[in-house]
Amino acid sequence: MAEEIAHIDSTRLLVRAVMILILVLALSASWFVTRWYLGNTLAEYSGSDENGVETVRRAVSWAPSDPLTHWRLGAVGQRQLLPDQLHQVVAEYEKAASLSPNDYRFWMSLGTALEQWGEIDRGEKALRRATELAPSYAYPRWYLGNLLLRSGRYDQAFAELRRAADADPELRSQLLNLAWAIYNKNLDSFVEAVGTSASARAELAVYLVGRQRFEDGILLWQRLNEAEKRANRTNGDAIVDALVAAKRFHQAAEVANDLVPTAAYRTGEGKFVDGGFEDDLIPQTGSVFGWQVKSVQQAQVGIDPNRGHNSTRSLRVVFQVPAHLESISVSQLVPVKPDTEYEFECYVRSQDLQSAATPRIEIADAAEGQGLAGSEQAAARTTDWQRIGLTFKTAAKTEAVTVKIVRTSCPDEPVCPIFGTVWYDDFIFKRRN
Repeated sequence: MAEEIAHIDSTRLLVRAVMILILVLALSASWFVTRWYLGNTLAEYSGSDENGVETVRRAVSWAPSDPLTHWRLGAVGQRQLLPDQLHQVVAEYEKAASLSPNDYRFWMSLGTALEQWGEIDRGEKALRRATELAPSYAYPRWYLGNLLLRSGRYDQAFAELRRAADADPELRSQLLNLAWAIYNKNLDSFVEAVGTSASARAELAVYLVGRQRFEDGILLWQRLNEAEKRANRTNGDAIVDALVAAKRFHQAAEVANDLVPTAAYRTGEGKFVDGGFEDDLIPQTGSVFGWQVKSVQQAQVGIDPNRGHNSTRSLRVVFQVPAHLESISVSQLVPVKPDTEYEFECYVRSQDLQSAATPRIEIADAAEGQGLAGSEQAAARTTDWQRIGLTFKTAAKTEAVTVKIVRTSCPDEPVCPIFGTVWYDDFIFKRRN
């Protein structure tokens, strides 16, 4: 079947008129769309320089029905116009919100501008509208909370601020600072303002310790149950680090003991964590009070599972140093009582140890760094287990000591090689009567 072809007689006046009308409508639509696109683009990418307001006004003239152009004009004007010209900013935000009433951004901007202009009630209504449109977003609630806070409605304000911080954790530090400024003398109100969940209380404990409110921070931490403490280990570690930095070692030890997996890793007065090296070193390196060990190629530190003083395990250090070794990274922080005498004991053996400067034990005040006792160097040969015994007395304010395996330089020699192997085992403290 042959296809039928329709023919339009363009010579007829009516046909020509319709075709011209269609062309005009198409050109008008194209011009409208082009102006809208140019206005939208110009508004979106306009800068914040001194010509910014005029540039966006031109964009508004090209796309007067585009809410984005009015929103951008309000934003640029809010930064550049004088306070007595804020009514212009409010008018542009109102226009944007009226053109797109379901876009939370326009209501949020309108609310902040109204508050800045002094229209608190209208600003609150606009911000509440923004939270209705975007209930899970952080910033509408954050701005509403700040408006309520400046209005003195603290309970309502922190309810919004808490929800904002839950939506965006980066806001939590600002929430803590705001709550601190208002409730710094009332711990219970401070907690209520920030949040009563376990994670919020743990974070608040870190904040208080950082503010040197040590007792309050530790009290808040201790109110968590065992499972909550384990679940907030990162915050617990931060508390321990802050207490150690403040040289409050006894309190740090109490918090650290809340975080260890078993009683074997708990520290205490004069107690080494795994002084006999019966466990692996890796779990201990995450604890401030465990063995702090760093193995390098020239001094490989690890557990020897086949040789020990009273068991089959010990700490082994293998030296292959042809020139120079800065230090040996083996130490442990041990809580002690102030103004108290202690006896220290450990055992050492060596095999083919060759050097003019071999390792030795050093005990120092953890706060001051002052040496309290030191052993002789390990024998530069092959030996069986030998006892190292030291006696020292802590100072009046000493809360902890650091026990380290160290190595001094060779006498008058910049090059100080060391080869061979040394083992250590059975580290213990005893308080002298």
